[in-house]
Amino acid sequence: MTRTRITPAVGVLIGDSPTDTKAASIADTYRKCPYCVSYASARRTVVGLFSLPPDHRWWLEWVADDPEGTLGLQRAEVFFAQAVEALSPWSRGEVKPSLERAPCAADCRDCPRYRDQCGGCPATRHYLVTGD
Repeated sequence: MTRTRITPAVGVLIGDSPTDTKAASIADTYRKCPYCVSYASARRTVVGLFSLPPDHRWWLEWVADDPEGTLGLQRAEVFFAQAVEALSPWSRGEVKPSLERAPCAADCRDCPRYRDQCGGCPATRHYLVTGD
């Protein structure tokens, strides 16, 4: 069986953290995400580059809509690239659903969007494959 290659959505997250330490902690935590291409902090600013399923754009937009409740940021903006492709472990096909908790330490089953809007983290045993 031949699978159709999904063109990932490439998003950039820029956020302001309350402190330099919190910014570094956020970057360290979320650079382990299977959708993360790169995540860094400089003083109180965090910048993340993500390659994720096109139907998961909401996932980054949620951070911009609720920066404090999602990542603990004071402010956040998200931009989507139109002509640039970036590859994350997920888009390279390197992620296996073997972990109990997501690499960022979240338990997707506790998320209000789990099952209805999201199948969870593709790195966990609780990942629900949808749309295949």
